[in-house]
Amino acid sequence: MTGIRVLLADVDGALLTPDGVLTRRAEQAVSRLRDAGIDLALMSRRSPRGLRGLLGRLGIATPVAAFGGALLVRPDLSVIEQHPLDNGAAAVVIATLERHGAAVWVYQGDDWLVRRADAPHVAREQAVAQCVPRVVERWEGVVNSAVKIVGVSDDAGVLERCESDLQGACAFFSASCAVPHCIEVMHPRANSGEVARTLSARLGLSGAAMAAIGELPDHVLMFRESGLSIAMGQARAVVQRQAHFITLSNADEGFAHAVETWLLATGGGGQ
Repeated sequence: MTGIRVLLADVDGALLTPDGVLTRRAEQAVSRLRDAGIDLALMSRRSPRGLRGLLGRLGIATPVAAFGGALLVRPDLSVIEQHPLDNGAAAVVIATLERHGAAVWVYQGDDWLVRRADAPHVAREQAVAQCVPRVVERWEGVVNSAVKIVGVSDDAGVLERCESDLQGACAFFSASCAVPHCIEVMHPRANSGEVARTLSARLGLSGAAMAAIGELPDHVLMFRESGLSIAMGQARAVVQRQAHFITLSNADEGFAHAVETWLLATGGGGQ
């Protein structure tokens, strides 16, 4: 197999622990990757600002995919490209979410828009995203080129009904319940496969020179674009079956274990 030159890693489900911590072992694994000539590229469902501290700490030099791939930025957070939702489609999404009783969050540009600052889960998101939400009285005339819309509810049935209703318009956006309490809606091109292809092109690499590690069903798309794919131990069986290897969970140093076992031990991913 051609030597791996870049590892594309999901942030929250692979690189970090379930509590959002970058362990010393994971940080050392990234340093050892760099010493071996393998760059680390990150993708996350977070905002760019929510990744700033991590990028600096790890010395990331490659483009970064935020909002699940809806926004590609440089390590200094300047925008390379983005895939915003059509304004008409965004209006349909917001109306559908609110009709079912979900709270709505809208991300666009540097803004995170909400209707209530004291709504459930806003405080936690504020800590993760490192961003204070802007409260708006109405959506009309405010939402423009949104890159992600989130419906939030502690009622799983509400989210299921939202997802069911939204799936019928999947040509204009994609909707998934990838994280607890939320349904996320983004442009159809905001997916890990698109991120892998774009990253390969920008870095001048073939897919065979890329490794990918993740846990979500969407990450199967980047597995298919990569020469080496690793599923996290906590990933569902349907995801694990699509990967070359399965590592430990992110609660058990799965990222570092994968790097040490299948990247560093073989001098760049050879099998």
